[in-house]
Amino acid sequence: MEGVKQSVRVPLLNIPGKIRRGSFITRPNRFTVLLEYDGRTLPCHLHDPGRLSELLLPGAPVLFREIQSIGRKTQYDVLAVRSLGLWVITDSRMPNILLKRTIELSILDYKIIDEEVRCGDSRIDYLLEKDGLRFITEVKGCTLCREGTALFPDAPTSRGSRQIERMLAYPRASPLLVFVVMRPDANSLRPNMETDPLFYQTVKEGSRRGLSTMAFKVSLENERVIHYRGNIPVIID
Repeated sequence: MEGVKQSVRVPLLNIPGKIRRGSFITRPNRFTVLLEYDGRTLPCHLHDPGRLSELLLPGAPVLFREIQSIGRKTQYDVLAVRSLGLWVITDSRMPNILLKRTIELSILDYKIIDEEVRCGDSRIDYLLEKDGLRFITEVKGCTLCREGTALFPDAPTSRGSRQIERMLAYPRASPLLVFVVMRPDANSLRPNMETDPLFYQTVKEGSRRGLSTMAFKVSLENERVIHYRGNIPVIID
């Protein structure tokens, strides 16, 4: 199903638990936001280290869910933020889960050989196989989109550049970088040269040395179900 029409909607994941809607107030630190909910201020965990400056605006609608876990500072996780009339998923654990679901549902024609693969001094998300070839594969979630172009990253990521270098040196598989765009309004993806020139140059140089790239987008519908919305081109120029 690779290369399917962009109008496709394939359900990937049903988010479990009770989902509530609040309004963004502020972000006191990297992984905490304060929401207004039911007349009170509610701290929630934000599992996304990006800046998210175009999403986290005062009064922006936010979906969050209760998490039962011992030792947490907050009882709630942020799932998505409403922007430009659509939900943008802001949980950075989701891209790996969603890539796995596309493989399990045969949307992408790969087989998972291993996970959390040691690659020099880094760990890379997956070792995949397709048509007898193996791919050392890192997954990146993208939330930033401007005028139909998804841009990654939205904050400098030295870790991302280092991972690409380690993948290029991996001896037993070809390097593959997969971008999961966490919103449905992107028509293409570009490395964000303005925000992270090093990552841009590393991807550009890596593509000359055998790095493959792929991107697909998803949508959150009915405030609970994540759908695959098709592959989009990665533009490196």
